[in-house]
Amino acid sequence: MQNLLGTASIIALAAAAPVVAQDDDVIDRVIVTSSPLQVLADEIVGSADVITADHIEENLAGSLADTIAHEPGVTTTFFGPASSRPVIRGLGTDRVRVLVNGVGLVDASTASPDHAVSSEALEAERIEILRGPAAIAYGGGAIGGVVNVIDGRIPERAPDAGVESRFYIGSTSVDEGYQIAGRSRIAAGPFVFHFEGLSRAAENYDIPGYAESARFRALEDDDHHDDHDDHDHAPLISFDDDDDHDHDHEEEEAFGTVPSSDLEFTSGSIGTSFVGDWGFVGVAYRSMDGEYGLPGHSHAHEDDHGDEDDHHDDLGVLIGLDEGDDDHDHAHGEEDGARLEMTQNRWDVRGDIEIDGAPIERVRFAAGIGDYRHSEIEEGEVATRFDNEGWEGRIELRHRPIGNVEGAFGLQTFDRDFSATGEEAYIEPVETRDIGVFIVERYDAGDWGLEGGARIENREVETASVSRSFDTFSASGAAFFRPQQDVFLAATIAFTERAPTDVELFANGAHLATRAFEIGDSTLDPEQAISLDLTGRFEGDGWAIDGAVFVADYDGFIGLFPTGTEEDELPVFVYDQRDASIWGFEARAERELGTSGNWDFRGEVTAEYVRGELDSGGNLPRIPPLGLSALIEAERDFVTGHLEVVWVSEQDDNASFELPTDSYTLLNAQAVFRPIADLDVRLILEARNLTDEEARLHTSFLKDLLPLPGRNFRAALSVAF
Repeated sequence: MQNLLGTASIIALAAAAPVVAQDDDVIDRVIVTSSPLQVLADEIVGSADVITADHIEENLAGSLADTIAHEPGVTTTFFGPASSRPVIRGLGTDRVRVLVNGVGLVDASTASPDHAVSSEALEAERIEILRGPAAIAYGGGAIGGVVNVIDGRIPERAPDAGVESRFYIGSTSVDEGYQIAGRSRIAAGPFVFHFEGLSRAAENYDIPGYAESARFRALEDDDHHDDHDDHDHAPLISFDDDDDHDHDHEEEEAFGTVPSSDLEFTSGSIGTSFVGDWGFVGVAYRSMDGEYGLPGHSHAHEDDHGDEDDHHDDLGVLIGLDEGDDDHDHAHGEEDGARLEMTQNRWDVRGDIEIDGAPIERVRFAAGIGDYRHSEIEEGEVATRFDNEGWEGRIELRHRPIGNVEGAFGLQTFDRDFSATGEEAYIEPVETRDIGVFIVERYDAGDWGLEGGARIENREVETASVSRSFDTFSASGAAFFRPQQDVFLAATIAFTERAPTDVELFANGAHLATRAFEIGDSTLDPEQAISLDLTGRFEGDGWAIDGAVFVADYDGFIGLFPTGTEEDELPVFVYDQRDASIWGFEARAERELGTSGNWDFRGEVTAEYVRGELDSGGNLPRIPPLGLSALIEAERDFVTGHLEVVWVSEQDDNASFELPTDSYTLLNAQAVFRPIADLDVRLILEARNLTDEEARLHTSFLKDLLPLPGRNFRAALSVAF
């Protein structure tokens, strides 16, 4: 049904939409709608970016997280091209909220890194990224930041010419992939109708060499050599005991292509709004499904023929691989590769109402109801099924300005039932209920100002046998300054609390995505953090500069930590609380370089760095290293081209159970042609990783088994009218 809906939507859009000239108006000042105060992007006290639809299409990299990973301070968990979540300032999972139109996704992507996010980059009209604590507006789950996808399925306004449409079609060489998306908006009196469809698919993607990293292969080789020296010791990954087993192992290693990295996603949606000068109120329905391989899962199912020694125990904790016996391998093996099939049906309502002359001058609300499920398939059979049914809603009320003070207050609540059944169900069925109230106020005296907010939140997490309730409080205060025109400086201090998640509380079982036997702790307390952010922006004299320096001190940071023991042939990790600190910076500088002939030249450099340490000693896991990029762009009337170099340093400040990650350098190039002067038609030609460099993300659980794609050429056509 979902495939048919997505395909039918695209066909209907192409057939129905007339060609209308695109309006040439450009909005220079962008409003961050994810902020309750809807502050201009260049005057928000925190670090924020608003990514437009054009920018999304020109930087499309498959999933939502991979598409925005080039932004300073943002990377991805990269569990393959299908399942990645954003990582902001080294924080991910339930510390970064991924939203659609301001409310949660109602999927299972926070429960495991191999679960895909249910939102697509090509569906977005814009994506708003808030770095750093956003717990005041969006709860403790946003202690690290927010990625808010504004998809437009509920129209906010009527098209200027009565109809507007946008279509994208693209193809990639590294995975023989394609992407097709289209949406159309049609006005009929005060009603506006929205139709949308998307389909993307890809085969296994190409890589420059081995899927396993050199360090990982060296550990395996050492393990095999130890096995030859002492047959009483069993290797973590064992093969037939014959003279050729090392040769067979080499032949079996993935080289040149990543197995089980194929994917197929489709979605379709329809929405309508009642629109007037006062605002809009609307409703929408979306249906999506997806199927993708789970790369790296075969490493969690290799068989074992003996007992482990201390060397093998260390290797097991370091890389977290399964050493199952023959029966375990038969139960969990994947002769044809493990796969995941997912589907979601979702209803949304949203509105934005202005009330002239009233004490409450603006009311914004949004709610989503979702039914999500996915099945993990092994050897053609459903091994585990995950279900998540729930809803989330929020309302914001903005009061009339009182002198130089403007503000908003609101309520946010959600309820979700999450369950996992089957062989790898590492958590029992659990219901989570959350409600929070918040207020944000801003005083602006012109040259300087103040902003502050607070949030009170209650979360209840309940299973059939255990129930926990958490009351949390978050508050922030900021001072901002405009020492001269086009300069904005701000300092923000925040105290935030995050209640433990269902997985952190109640996990108890083998979790093959993380290659660990995970044990939750039902006695965990809320995680607390005190953070300081310093942000600055300057625009003028051909320059555009923005950056932030941040530090956060955590009391009771909740994380997965190794115990040194094993359960079901997996290293045991427990959710525990330890004090920690995170600090770093991100920056971007753009400069107009001048004109030569008919070409205008522009340069851009970015830098990002995060450091995460435990107060007791050691490092937090999966923290991204220093990253730098430099870009030079040339533009004339019908074409824009750029050449970009991205350098990421080695990460050797790793946790005790991690391997270091090598440095890499990527060379990218792009040309965007605009062949028709009166229409918004763009031909995008792009080459990524031109030197076919091996690159691995330290933020990925699979970084030693799964490199980034190799050399890739993309051709795409975008039409908007």
